Amino acid sequence: VCAGTLNGLSVTGDAQHQYQTLHKMYNNCEIVMGNLEIVLIDHTQDLSFLQTIREVTGYILIAMNVFAALPLQNLRVIRGTQFYEDRFALFVLLNYNPNTTHALRQLGLNQLTEILAGGVYIEKNAQLCHVDTVEWRDIMRDTRLEPLV
Repeated sequence: VCAGTLNGLSVTGDAQHQYQTLHKMYNNCEIVMGNLEIVLIDHTQDLSFLQTIREVTGYILIAMNVFAALPLQNLRVIRGTQFYEDRFALFVLLNYNPNTTHALRQLGLNQLTEILAGGVYIEKNAQLCHVDTVEWRDIMRDTRLEPLV
């Protein structure tokens, strides 16, 4: 079990510092108590340490990164005890560099079966594939919410 963050899009230090902080917080972590915020991570960084995460109690924010794949293949549940922008449990935005070919291409959420509260927002990810083939309504428990993909 490890603690999450509540920084939103605010970051301290450069991209290397962001990565080191992320690695220190989530290496060998299975349950994130709070929010998993992955912001401003470079394409050269090894994120394989994230593959141990199985559950996030708050929200997941993936924004302004330029890595190709997110290794969250063992994530099963987003509880949504907190929301990003007051309504989203999964928020994925602006994961590409317009000046290069570096961009998020796959989320890799193969095991994600439940979002217990909150919605899904996935937008402005120039090279992200397959998000429109996911039946987000089957994963989201709140049937009143419309996934914004």
